Amino acid sequence: MSPEASANNDRAARIATEAAAHAVPKALRAGASAPTFKLLDTLGNVITLETALQAGPVVLNFVRGAWCTFGESSLVQLASTYEKILGAGATAFAVAPPSRSSADQPPLPIPELIDVDMKVACAFGLAFELPEELRSRYIELGYIPPKCRKPDSFLVPIQATYLIDQDGVVLLAHIDTDYRHPLDNEALLGALAKIRARSTAREQAARSRGNWGLE
Repeated sequence: MSPEASANNDRAARIATEAAAHAVPKALRAGASAPTFKLLDTLGNVITLETALQAGPVVLNFVRGAWCTFGESSLVQLASTYEKILGAGATAFAVAPPSRSSADQPPLPIPELIDVDMKVACAFGLAFELPEELRSRYIELGYIPPKCRKPDSFLVPIQATYLIDQDGVVLLAHIDTDYRHPLDNEALLGALAKIRARSTAREQAARSRGNWGLE
């Protein structure tokens, strides 16, 4: 990449980051109840958060889509620990708006949910208005802006990772206005380990109470 192209990319990232910063205060934080949703995955399967939580904690990785190389890198990074997430008793999904991409993307083990018109991203407070000077650039890259009631609206998702417990409460929320900084996998796995340890302790306590009652 030429120095000029690199400088242009840095400038575009800075503009998008500053715009996203204005929307971040509205994003869902730890301790909040996660909004329920129903989405299709890329294979056409219907996925609901309510059903997924019945099996254990859920990790939601909101990404910008296949059009964004940084978003794809974030997804690849999360997918590299997908088996460990499953081993911790949780499930994980990527959530992205529809997009066009000229490059063939290798299949990843983590299911990807198609967030049409960014309804779920908006419900989590993960949307911001892209400045007009970047809109043609994003469209050229393959981004498809969601349909909005406001004719001049051009929403883009904020990259974020959530860990939701079986009660539907957000335990971990990593929200970064700079889409080049995904959540560290070890932090996520550490949080999952704590959930599993607490669950095991509760189960052991329940068994102990039950055994005591039989004596």
